[in-house]
Amino acid sequence: MKILITGGSGFIGTHLIKELLQDDSIDKIINLDLKESSIKNSKLVTQSCDIRKDIKVDIINEHFDWCIHLAALCKEPGYDWEEYFDTNHIGTNHVIQLCKRLSIPKITFTSTMMVYNAGEVQRTESSITSPDTAYGISKLLAEKELEKWVNLDANRALKIIRPAVVFGENENANFTRLYKSLKSGFFPYVGKSTTVKSNIYVHELVRFIKFLNKSKSEIVHYNFSFPESSKISHLVATFKTVFGLKSFNPTLPLFLLVPIARVFELLNTLGLKNSIHHRRIEKLFYSTNIYPKAALDEGYKFKHTIQSALEDWKSSEDPNL
Repeated sequence: MKILITGGSGFIGTHLIKELLQDDSIDKIINLDLKESSIKNSKLVTQSCDIRKDIKVDIINEHFDWCIHLAALCKEPGYDWEEYFDTNHIGTNHVIQLCKRLSIPKITFTSTMMVYNAGEVQRTESSITSPDTAYGISKLLAEKELEKWVNLDANRALKIIRPAVVFGENENANFTRLYKSLKSGFFPYVGKSTTVKSNIYVHELVRFIKFLNKSKSEIVHYNFSFPESSKISHLVATFKTVFGLKSFNPTLPLFLLVPIARVFELLNTLGLKNSIHHRRIEKLFYSTNIYPKAALDEGYKFKHTIQSALEDWKSSEDPNL
C-alpha cells in the first residue's frame, strides 16, 4: 500500500507516520509539507509543497491507495482571517485536484469540531454545523468540496474526522499551556468551572485514522473526542493528580479577564512576548462539547481515558513539559 499524506511533518502527522511505518503492508509514504519530516525512514519521502498553490510535485506516475489530508492552519488565534481560507479551503481544493490526477480512490480528512458553534449543547454528527470562526468556516467549506469529490464517483471513499482539542507529546498548544499555568501555581477559571472542553489524545486519534481505513460503512462524518464530557474543573483536577501539581484556581469574571488580556497583547506588540490573548480567554469561557456517536456506533473501542492519556503523555517525557 502506498499512502499520500499532506502536512505529515506537523504534530498529528508525525505521530501518524511513526505508527504507519510499523505496518508491514505499507510500502511507501509520500509526505507533502513545507517542512522536512523529523522522521528518517527508507519508506518515507518528504516533498516540499505549499497546498495554497497548485500542487506540482514529482509523483505524477505514482499509484496511491489512500490520501490522508492533514495540512491546515489550525492555531486560533494566530493568523489573519483570509489565511485560514487560503490554506484550509483553497488548499483542500488543490489537494482534491491532485487526487483526481493521481486517481486516488480514498481520502481521510481531519476537519475540526469548530464546524459547530461553541456553546453548552452537546453536538453529535446530526447537529447543525454553524461555525463562527474563520478556522471553523474554512474547514466546513473544505468538507463541502470533499463531499462534491466523493459524490462524483461511486468508487471513491471519504472519511471526515472532526477532532476535539488534540493533545500529546510535542503538541505545544492548549494542553501544554494549561500544564504550564498549573505548574506556575495559578490558573483561573473564566466565568465558571463547568465549561466543557472536549478533547482527544493524539495516539487515540492515530488509532482511529487507522481504524477508519478498514471501515466499509457509508458514514462520512465522525466527531472524535473522549466519550466522557470533560469539564474544565475535571481536566484541572486530573492534571494535578497525574503530574503532582498544586495551584490556586479561582473563578474570575470574563469581563475582567478580557481587558487584562488585551494589555498583554499590547505588551506582545512592544516585544514583551507572552501567550496571553483575549481570544484564548474567551475560549476558556465557551464550551466546545462534542460526542463521538458515529465512532461508537461503528464499534470503535477507546484505548484511553483522559487520565490514562495524561499518564501516557507524562511517561513520554515530553520536553515541553
